[in-house]
Amino acid sequence: MLIALRVPSWVKKHNHPIENIHELPEDFLQQIRENLKDKKPDQPVISIGIIAYNEQERILSCVSSLASQKSKYPIEIIISNNNSKDHTQELLDKVGVISVFQEKQGAGFARQAIMDVAKGKYLLNGDADTLYPPYWADEMVRHLEKKGISGVYSMDNYLPDGKRSRFGLMIFELFRDISQYLKSFKRPELSVGGSSFGFPMKEGKEIGWHTGIKRGEDGAMAYALKSYGKLKFVNTMKARVWATTRSLDKEGDLFSIIVRRIKKEASRIKEYLSSEKKGYADREENIIK
Repeated sequence: MLIALRVPSWVKKHNHPIENIHELPEDFLQQIRENLKDKKPDQPVISIGIIAYNEQERILSCVSSLASQKSKYPIEIIISNNNSKDHTQELLDKVGVISVFQEKQGAGFARQAIMDVAKGKYLLNGDADTLYPPYWADEMVRHLEKKGISGVYSMDNYLPDGKRSRFGLMIFELFRDISQYLKSFKRPELSVGGSSFGFPMKEGKEIGWHTGIKRGEDGAMAYALKSYGKLKFVNTMKARVWATTRSLDKEGDLFSIIVRRIKKEASRIKEYLSSEKKGYADREENIIK
């Protein structure tokens, strides 16, 4: 398991949440613009697609980290603005990143809008509240290029906030990673998250994103990709991304979250050691009406 007690220096370089869009640091904007100049090739090998809904606070930090990707391949970056009501689009325009606007609400719709215009051989998918290490794209594609691999995914570490320390978050990540490792053998689709997930464009377009559900479009795509090959858990620091803690906000304090996760995962160990053959039914409450 990967342990990160401290926030890496590369994260600190890009982690600049926007508190006031009318007081944007011009040097930060200009650096992003400069780094994006080579991220609009006519023939990209890698397409990076990020979905965003009302992400004015975090979107530039995300784009900054992606614009700084160091790769031996041509990379394009595409942001899907999923009908944001805040200043997300204004900020995207300020730095000149390629963007598409998707009025239909839902992560599946937002990701499909990217895939419809992306030109790369491989599509790497991410989220707007996430920061990406400098060799993330190459590390993910390195595994995608291997024979028999139809999809790749990695985990995230959490940025400490006012309520949760880095040490506490690290303990939570340790228990989470153990369960994700167990799932990776027979049910990797249960571990795949939209913050760091990639696959060959050809297969992805043949499948298409599941647009009829509120969440879980990433797992649905991952499960479908298993018919083309294996899903690879890329468990390296080069592929490890850093995200905000907002996904934990509704779950209570860290101790309670950890205890619940241990109990939940312990009760499912037997299930994780067998493959799902019939697929997963969409829950009624998760269907977009």
